[in-house]
Amino acid sequence: MTKNGGILLQNGRSFDETDRMPDNITVTNLDIFMYVVAIVGHFVDLGLDINVAVRYFLAQMILEFGWTLAFILLPAFVNTAVSIRMYAQDKQQDSLSNEFTKRKWLRIFILILQMAPILRFADALIYAVKSRRAERKQDVVSQRHYYHLMLKEDSDAALLRIFECFLEAAPQLVLQTTLLLSHAEVLTVHKLLSMASSAIGMGWCLAAYQRAIRFAQENKSNMTWAGTGLQTVWHFSVSLSRVSSISAIAFLFPSWTVLACSIHISTAALLVHLLDRSSFCSHNRIADIAFSFALGGVYLFTYILPVEGRTRYRYILYYTVCVVQNIICASLWYYYVGDDLKYSIFFLPILVFCVLPFVIGIIVMVVYYRFFHPQASTGTDISVSFRIDEGTAIS
Repeated sequence: MTKNGGILLQNGRSFDETDRMPDNITVTNLDIFMYVVAIVGHFVDLGLDINVAVRYFLAQMILEFGWTLAFILLPAFVNTAVSIRMYAQDKQQDSLSNEFTKRKWLRIFILILQMAPILRFADALIYAVKSRRAERKQDVVSQRHYYHLMLKEDSDAALLRIFECFLEAAPQLVLQTTLLLSHAEVLTVHKLLSMASSAIGMGWCLAAYQRAIRFAQENKSNMTWAGTGLQTVWHFSVSLSRVSSISAIAFLFPSWTVLACSIHISTAALLVHLLDRSSFCSHNRIADIAFSFALGGVYLFTYILPVEGRTRYRYILYYTVCVVQNIICASLWYYYVGDDLKYSIFFLPILVFCVLPFVIGIIVMVVYYRFFHPQASTGTDISVSFRIDEGTAIS
């Protein structure tokens, strides 16, 4: 790993070089392919969800249509707001260098369409291609400059995908699972595809995020592929158990589930705002509170660290609360589900998924921190970068 940071000069401007860029900064065909898949995958996932919403509307299932549409639009608005804040920070720091969005009208148009992650992935793809071209011309300075910009856009895109994952994909999976339990007789390929895309999207964005932020990390070694895999399995397993638990209880007691989730989100948001407030939206009090609530929504499914600090006690508190909630949900599912579902193919999988994936996730987390967690060069337990240029963190 590169041990010392530096400054690159390009057209008379200085650009910070990340301290932990890998020695091998060659952009491979796989890197470019992964960006293309991320862009295409976003459109496919969005298209499948919209398709399901339209089919609910045509079937005059207005309540189902409303909830499905809400879980498409609300996360999109959150991502758009976060993305706009990122652009504002870049402009303030005179580092707005987005290739795909140099035309302001185009950036505004795409943000209105609620496709904020696409902007970042598109810029990352363009920088990857430029870095590769510079390498072929043996222009090392330009190659490292564009590689650095690629990593920055990649980490920003991955952050947006985290919000999309836990504010759209996970809630959408809860909703469609609950509706599947309620209307098993109208199971369609369209619903299964939507659920599958949400589940795959959860795993994909977790892996992309964990990998991206490590390459831009200044005080830690880059995460190995094994570490990335374990991080993905850990968070995906915990999230899957949370999805199953919330789906089970939402089927039995929908109104109480909305209340319980609201209390969980509000409590988490309050704790974040009081104890772990990020400086990301500190410019505006309303935006600061809204960002805390967005993190509270993420905490309904998994835990990410909003500021630098040790994670042990936070994890212990969070996972203790979650495992108690999951056990309660599994117990209520076992005792209160009707006979029609108790003898169906859904009963046992829901019961098992409420607890087993959570246990697997915790075991994988322990293995990861014991053997695969990169150590900070300063000897402290610094969390993963949230916005690299802001010094805040998320892990």
